[in-house]
This record gives sequence, structure tokens and C-alpha cells, in this order.
Amino acid sequence: MATLRSMLRSRSQNARDVLATERFQNQLALVAERLKRPLAEVKKEARVGMHEIASTQNLAFTMMWDRGLGPMHTRAWTIDVDKAGIGNLQRLNKTSSLVFLPTHRSYADAFILTQTLRDNGLPRNYILGGDNLGFFPLGTILRNAGGVLMRRSFQDDEVYKFVVREYLGYLAANGHNLEWYMEGGRSRTGKLRPPKYGLLRYLVDAIESGVADDMLLVPVAMTYDQLHEIGVMAAEEAGAKKAKEGLRWLADYARMQRKWIGTAYVRFGEPLSLKAALRHADAEHGGGRWTVEKIAFEVFERINRVTPVTAPALVTLALLGVGDRGLTLGEVHRLVEPLRAYAMQRGLPTAQLDPLKNEKGLAEVLATLATSGVVLGFMQGTEPIYGINPGQHSVAAFYRNSAIHGFVNRAITELAWFMELGTTAKDPLPQAWQRGFALRDLLKFDFFFSDRDTFAEEIKAEMRLLDPEFKARAADPETRLETLRRAPFLVAHRALTAFHEAYYVVADRLAAHPIDTSVDKPRFIDECVNVGKQYLLQHRLLADLHDRPVDGRHAGAIQRRQAWRRDQGRDLDQRHRPGRHSRPGRARARHGRARNDSGRRLRHQGPELQGAGLRRAAGGRDPSDLRAGAGDARPAAAHQVPDAGDPVARRSRRQSAQRAPHRAAGRFQPGRAALGWTTPSTSRRSTTTRT
Repeated sequence: MATLRSMLRSRSQNARDVLATERFQNQLALVAERLKRPLAEVKKEARVGMHEIASTQNLAFTMMWDRGLGPMHTRAWTIDVDKAGIGNLQRLNKTSSLVFLPTHRSYADAFILTQTLRDNGLPRNYILGGDNLGFFPLGTILRNAGGVLMRRSFQDDEVYKFVVREYLGYLAANGHNLEWYMEGGRSRTGKLRPPKYGLLRYLVDAIESGVADDMLLVPVAMTYDQLHEIGVMAAEEAGAKKAKEGLRWLADYARMQRKWIGTAYVRFGEPLSLKAALRHADAEHGGGRWTVEKIAFEVFERINRVTPVTAPALVTLALLGVGDRGLTLGEVHRLVEPLRAYAMQRGLPTAQLDPLKNEKGLAEVLATLATSGVVLGFMQGTEPIYGINPGQHSVAAFYRNSAIHGFVNRAITELAWFMELGTTAKDPLPQAWQRGFALRDLLKFDFFFSDRDTFAEEIKAEMRLLDPEFKARAADPETRLETLRRAPFLVAHRALTAFHEAYYVVADRLAAHPIDTSVDKPRFIDECVNVGKQYLLQHRLLADLHDRPVDGRHAGAIQRRQAWRRDQGRDLDQRHRPGRHSRPGRARARHGRARNDSGRRLRHQGPELQGAGLRRAAGGRDPSDLRAGAGDARPAAAHQVPDAGDPVARRSRRQSAQRAPHRAAGRFQPGRAALGWTTPSTSRRSTTTRT
């Protein structure tokens, strides 16, 4: 009877109950005193805020959610649920309230998780979200079916923050299960965004003040084979304006979800007792803000541990590592199979990777990606050829990034070992360890790592997988190189190039910025994006790594190819470059010296420029926008008018004319799409940056 009575209560009744509590009245008086504002004015403001966010779980509206909105959002996928995890939650929820903290990839996340819990006998959550979805009739249904819709930003509104904190404590004190997205919004890159701490801090306050008892934080990984909305999100990440939610938006979204597009995976990480976590964090860090941050990072690490590696993630990881070349089915399989075998050997959580064992199953995965436009399949030749579709590199990167955390430690191991190839030290392992930890510190604002001791053990395990005899090979440079040559695959260039290149561009522009003026963040981001495009045109980024052999085995082949290209470039310069004492020659010599000086400054300043400043100055932008198509920067001639008397310019025009028929024949050109050029197969992209 009590449950039925609560399902018939209105939002206004719940709001009045909270406003009438003695605790609320006493704390509100303290807020008014601290703000030095009249109590009556603050009470009125708090009353408005409470009626905005108050929610209920009305029987009629929950049926509208379950039978109307739910199927509209979830019919595009088959839902694959962690049965063992859901059984554990059923047991724990009998004695403790649960706080579900899912990853946020789609508008469908909340509807899929609600259906999963309902189908397995768990109570409905109160879901905290943004009021951008508060338009009629969607907002009315959500608010009366357990949705707590808050203002998108209220950082400077002390009264509203107090109202949200007290209402969250009220829900926790009454034993309701809660749900919110710690990332603060949908990920536009496919990997976890940095956590937002506000709501978690409010929940910590409720427990520390005695308002609520212990609650269990439940990490939830929501992963999709594919998403219909990914193209729109990638465009927003590249600078397109986010569409305003409304009736037209809802109708378009519902229409888009009609087509089945694969499987949605729901995985539950190990629940974390908030009280126990507070005690542990206080003992380690002495309390303060580090307590909440440590707990948030622990939740995200547990999410990564259960996030499954999907077939589309492995295929896009492989294809994004070959630049703009098209591959046969056999070549794609030779790239994907070692990645699949590694995932199984590592014991990574996986989802439906068995089809990748053979070319027939791989062809089906490629066909699915081709149907959605991510992969381009060319079938008119002697055999099918596959590659990333021009203009779809950011979409492919989204799918790759959903699993990239499983390969980051391997990539760090390869890089640390590679950087020790040239050392003459008898025992290079201590220096390799230092390099590994330096890479961890560089990347820790984009990825979530274990603590240093656990990370060290993880790297040891990776090194044993890379080469069980690595200690015996460490003393000799030739045998050290043999470790990389014998590896069944190398993943560093596939997993980390985009991030390192973005760091390089941001560091380069920071080094050039006057030290006595502050950085205008939006303008600085635009500058970084434009300079990144310039460096792509100049081949100053790490494009050569993407021209490695298809079997992906020989690091030495990369070095030899790079040396050959340098020799060829010097030979061409000697034959075609104006004399170094001529006017153009002197200008080029000065430009070359300036570049070398800049490079030396950047290398010396590198350690000081690493870390949070770089990532945050770049605005959290996915660096794959800067990466895509670095192997095809030659179309710069279309935008620059070279000197008619320059032999190099004449040669460039002649080669461009010779290459034109091959371009028209359909050569993969991700570089053109990434740089915003209009081609027969791509359209001009916006170059503005979403902040």
C-alpha cells in the first residue's frame, strides 16, 4: 500500500515535504546568513528551485516511459546484459541503496539501463540529468517517471546548489536508488571523459552529515556495436553547433532509431561502498577534495575493467593504423587476428569476437560497418578492398576509443622499449622504467591508470607477453630490436599517435605564446587546430608510422623507410633547390634554422609542458581530428600559389597533374576530408571548435 501511495504522489507534494523538514529550514537560514541576503528572498528562490527539480515515480507516467519512450529509444539494439553482475546487485539491493554510475554514449543509455533493471526485478532509479530534455511532453514524462532534471550550469548559484544537495540527500535518506552520468554529458570521442565531482560531493556530504547511511556505487559500462547518432556527435566535436532538443529533434531521433544496428552491452563493475571508500581515501590523502576525486577515479577504473572489447572496435583500431591505404580482406584479417588473440590472452572483457577468427566472419563485420558508412568497401576490382571512408575517421575513432584503454599499457611498453634501442647502457631497464612512468604521467589526463605499484606489475606482465626473454635481450641493442621485430603486432602507433600529436601541437603553440600574456582558450584552440592542419600539409606529424608493412612486424623496416625518404629528399633538394646563396635559398635556410631551434626548445621544455595544462588547453578535443589523413597532404597546391620561377614548384605542379587521374579513380583520401576540402566524395566541414 505504501508503495502504491508513493507512486500516486505528485511532484509538488514531494517538493513540499522536503521544504518543510527542520533540517532544510535550518540549513537555508545559514545559507542566507552566509550570503548576507534576506531570508524571505532566499526562501522564495529555494522554493522555485525545489519545484523545478522535484520528481516522482507516478504509475501512469512510468508506463508511458516503459511502453512508449523506452521502446522508441532501445529498438535499434539487442541488449546483452551481464547476468552475474545483475544477480549480485539483486542481492546487495536488499540491504543497501545503490547509486548507478554509467558511462554516457547515447540518449538511449537511461532507457536501456531502466529496461535492464526492470526486467531483472530491481526497483526504478531516480535519474539525475539536464533540463535540456525538459521540453513538453518529454520533460513532463521524465519528471513524473523518476527524472530529476537540473539546470545545465549552476556553479555560481549558491541557493540552487543548496537545493540540489538537500534534495539528493532526501532521496538517499529515503533509500531510493540513484543514477547519474559522472562524465557530465555524452562522450563525443568514445572514451571516458574526465569525471564531474559535484553530485558525488553532495552525496558524500549527505553521508558525512548523517543524513544518509552507506550507499554502494555501481560502475556501469554501456557499450554499443554502433550508434545512429555518432555522426552527429562527431560533427559536434569537429565544431558543428549542437542541435537544440525539442519536438522536431525527438521526432528525428525516433525516426533514426527504427533501424536495428547491433548489440548494446550492459556490464556492471564491482560495487564500491561509499563509506569504506571515504575511510580509505581519508587515510591515504588526509581528506579534502582528494577524497572525492580518488573515489571518482576508482569508479572509472572499475568501469574500464568491465568495458567489453567489441568487433567494430578492433576492426577500426586496425584500419586507422594504415593511413589512407585500402586493404584486401586477407590483409585486414592479418591485422585484426593478433589484436583479437591479444585481447583473449590478456583476459580483457570481450563481446562477440569469435567471428573475427576467420575471414568470413570478418567480412560480415566489415559489411556492417560499410552499411553505416564508416568503412568503404570497393568491390569493382579483382578483389574487395576495405578502408576507412573519407570523412569518417572521427566516427571510426569513436568505436576504436571504446576499447583503446585495453591497449594503452601495451602501447606504453612498446614505446618505452623502443626509446631504449639506441642506448649503450649495459642495463637499460631502469631507464625504460622511467620512460614508462613518464608516459603514464603524460597520458593520465586522457586515460585512467592504476596506482603506481599496480601499474608497474601490469607493465611487467605486458613485457612478458611482448617477449618472455626480454631480460636476456636487454643488454644488446640488436637483441632489443629483435624483441620488437618478433612481436606478432605493434599497437603504439595505432593507439597513441593521435594523442601525442595533439600534445605536440598544443605544446608547440604554448611555447610560441608570449609568457607575459594570458591564454584566450577559444582562440588558442582555434590556433591549435589550424596549425595542426598546417603541420599535416607539411608532413611534420608522425605520418610515416602509418606506412608500415601490412603484417605490422618490423620496426626496422620503418626506420629504413624513413632513412630512405630523408636521403631521397636531400637528393631532390640538391638537384632542384635554388642555390643557398640566392634570395629564395637564404630564406629557406633561415626557415630551416628557425624550425630546428623551435624543435630544440620544445624538447627541452617538454616535461614542463606535459600534463593537465596541455589537455585542458586543447579543450578536451579528440586529437584524431588532427591525425586523420596525415599521409595525404599534397593537395595544398590547390590553396597556395607557388612561385612560377621555382623549380620545386614546377616539379610539384607536374607531379600533381600526373596524380590527378589516380585521385579521380577513387583513391582513399582521408586527409582531404579531415582538412575540410571539398572533393567529389566529401563536403566541406566546419573548422570552428566546440568548447
